[in-house]
Amino acid sequence: MTSRRTLLKTGLAGGVVLAAGGLAATIAGRDAAADRAGVLRAVIPALLGDALPAAAPARGAAVERCRETVDAAIAGLSAASRRELDQLFALLAMPPTRVALTGVAGAWESASDAQVSAFLGRWREHRVALLQSGYQALHDLVAGAWYSDPASWTAIGYPGPIAL
Repeated sequence: MTSRRTLLKTGLAGGVVLAAGGLAATIAGRDAAADRAGVLRAVIPALLGDALPAAAPARGAAVERCRETVDAAIAGLSAASRRELDQLFALLAMPPTRVALTGVAGAWESASDAQVSAFLGRWREHRVALLQSGYQALHDLVAGAWYSDPASWTAIGYPGPIAL
């Protein structure tokens, strides 16, 4: 005869498997580019801060240029790396997982720089290595995209590569 405890454990395990399967199916059916764009438009200003232009039109254009460069960098990665990044951005874009993982309750478009910076700081120092890896991926993609753009070089005093 099955004990009540065994029945509850089996039911809980089954529920977790079904939830994981549902989440996987939801992630697989999402628009990766749209997920990425929404998240990056919030994350880029939080990561780059004062490196971005202060004036609104120039700041918005710089964020978009950086976002497009991140997209191009991701397109050049292996299929496995692209899938992992698509999963990261999907988790950050979906409301239930966004709230649970980042603490950002509203849409990314309405998140303040302080909210986004707080989430990034928590992930950077988190005891769970997977969240630290997520932070590192976001940081490296954004910083790499920003500093690979010649338009950002003058702000840091870099004259560009030496002409041979």
